[in-house]
Amino acid sequence: MKRFLSAVTAAVLLLTLVACSAESNDEVVSGDVTTEAIVTEAPVSEEEEVTTVSEETEIAEDTGSVDDSEEEPEEEESTTVSFEVTEMEATVMYATDPLNVRLGPDALYEAIGQLLVGDAVTVTGETSNGWYRIDYDGTVAYVSGDYLREEEVITEDEYTTVESDDEYYFQTDEDYLILVNKTHLLPDDYKIETDYIQGSYEMEATAAYYCKLMIEAAAADGINLKVLSAYRTVAYQQKLFDRNVQSRMDDDGMTYEEAYADTAVNIAPAGGSEHNAGLAVDIITENDWDTYTGFEDTEEFAWLQAHAAEYGFIMRYASDKVDITGFIYEPWHYRFVGVKYAADIQASGLCLEEYLEANGY
Repeated sequence: MKRFLSAVTAAVLLLTLVACSAESNDEVVSGDVTTEAIVTEAPVSEEEEVTTVSEETEIAEDTGSVDDSEEEPEEEESTTVSFEVTEMEATVMYATDPLNVRLGPDALYEAIGQLLVGDAVTVTGETSNGWYRIDYDGTVAYVSGDYLREEEVITEDEYTTVESDDEYYFQTDEDYLILVNKTHLLPDDYKIETDYIQGSYEMEATAAYYCKLMIEAAAADGINLKVLSAYRTVAYQQKLFDRNVQSRMDDDGMTYEEAYADTAVNIAPAGGSEHNAGLAVDIITENDWDTYTGFEDTEEFAWLQAHAAEYGFIMRYASDKVDITGFIYEPWHYRFVGVKYAADIQASGLCLEEYLEANGY
């Protein structure tokens, strides 16, 4: 009997506990959190987690990372460059532009000094990446080979010393107003010094200095000016003119007289070109070799119209002056007349022929 009563009592207690548990569960699911919300995201098993991490690690390794963490490894800065040096006989060369002197043949190396335009250095070797090894005040150093050359460079401060050369044509600012056209040919004793402006293109030394400043200033404004033509020898001008005359005779069936006259509208005779004087430069857009197509509609042309005079240049052959200049409209052709006069000429609206006559030159 006692055993029976104990069993009944245990059963009652068990039923009471089950009922309490049910009531507790009812309270949880009857709130704001629903069963659907609880099981929205399926649980990820340990096996799946390992697989996922493994895949991420493999992808990271393919992209060059060896760490499967979210942090990227820090890259060590390298200041070493592999190169070979070709020994040279000691040669004096001159800087064409301000130039950093470095401890190694690359811009990664520390700069220990600077060469100014016209500074001379002794070159003893050339590296495989185009840099020169130099003797810099007793220290072995390196400079970029793009800005050194063997010909002595005339600096702006040295232009005044040119006056000591009685044979040099340009002695004063007014001399840069020289008129060169079909009827005003260069004198036989015309003599100038030239300097590079871009690549292999050259101009008269003073004109070259200001042309380089102009190109650099344009680049600083995001405008890349490309030189298509600059100084030409009189002999080259003659060949250029004759070739174009012959081409018109052969291709267009013109007589010599017709071909000569038609050529002369576009190309000056030998000695009658501002290019022969070293004072003219043809400038076009960076990716275009055709100067005859829409240059006046480019941002390069707009920049030159706004700034060329600041560097002593004027657009020489305007569209409304063809009858006076004798040449077609050439928005790409810029003539150096000197900083002293360029702005005045441009503001006057006169071509150079008119300006010189109006001012008694």
